[in-house]
Amino acid sequence: MIGPRIFTSGPMLDGPKPRFPSSIAIATPEGGRRAVDNLKQRGVDFIKLQSLIPRDAALAIAEEAKKQGIAFEGHVPDAVRAGEMSEAGMKSFEHLIGIFEGSSPAEEDFLKGNKTERKFLATYDEARAASLAALLAKNHTWQCPTLVWERGGNLLDVSDFSGDTRVKYVPGPWKNKTWKRFTGEITQGYGTDDIATRKKFIDKELAVVHLLHRAGVPFLAGTDTPAGVHIFPGFSLHEELRRFVAAGFTPPEALQTATLNPARFFGMEEQLGTIEDGKLADLVLLSANPLEDIANTQKIAGVVVNGRYFSHIEIEKMLAGVEAAARRYP
Repeated sequence: MIGPRIFTSGPMLDGPKPRFPSSIAIATPEGGRRAVDNLKQRGVDFIKLQSLIPRDAALAIAEEAKKQGIAFEGHVPDAVRAGEMSEAGMKSFEHLIGIFEGSSPAEEDFLKGNKTERKFLATYDEARAASLAALLAKNHTWQCPTLVWERGGNLLDVSDFSGDTRVKYVPGPWKNKTWKRFTGEITQGYGTDDIATRKKFIDKELAVVHLLHRAGVPFLAGTDTPAGVHIFPGFSLHEELRRFVAAGFTPPEALQTATLNPARFFGMEEQLGTIEDGKLADLVLLSANPLEDIANTQKIAGVVVNGRYFSHIEIEKMLAGVEAAARRYP
């Protein structure tokens, strides 16, 4: 079967009232430790945290994961400081959660849930941000900022994707249930943040990513599909690379977030990440140089998956198959 190499956490860990039915509800430190032990026994690759885990339970999960020798990553829980989770050994943060909180003198108030993007912008402190960046770099705490989703999520109420040709690859249940649910949740969450504020916040996120990058914090490319509304699998990764360049990465640095850096993150540098004799043959062949223009990553001439070559024509046939499958689920 042709497909991606998958590393999975299994079910996510969340608070007593999880956002997703498939998540494991964690209310106490003991419950957190049991969940880590259970998932480790089930053979997951890492532990994924969600936002609602209580502080004492989150720290117990960190302690148990270290004891069990398994990585934990995901959302910095709302009740815990980003710096504290980094010091506890959290391997990666997703969506920049905790970064703006930790870059503000109002962090304690934010931990209580009193946060908006307007408040993040008004209280942002460059010195605090630099201090947090230095800590994350010291601890080698990876960041997967999902910039294409952060931008898209902030502009849902002013975006029109009805004419986007990529919609044809998305099955009806995904559009009509998953995207509809998250559109409702996200737009309700805007609260008092008007569109001008949200646009300023998008720009500020790029500046903060640039600051973290300059400090030596490592980055991964990710886009949060399928939860990300109007984030199209595959296509969105190319968009994410462009967002990294917009944040001040060079094209080679942006490329590494989706090639060499994931290999380093998973400890597979001897097998993946670069094109060398003896390594696994997973690569994309392009008809134009992405080092000159990162948008050239979309000019795909062919793909090699685990040593098997697929021409551009074969890839187009696969996409046609995806389109046909989506039509079967209107």
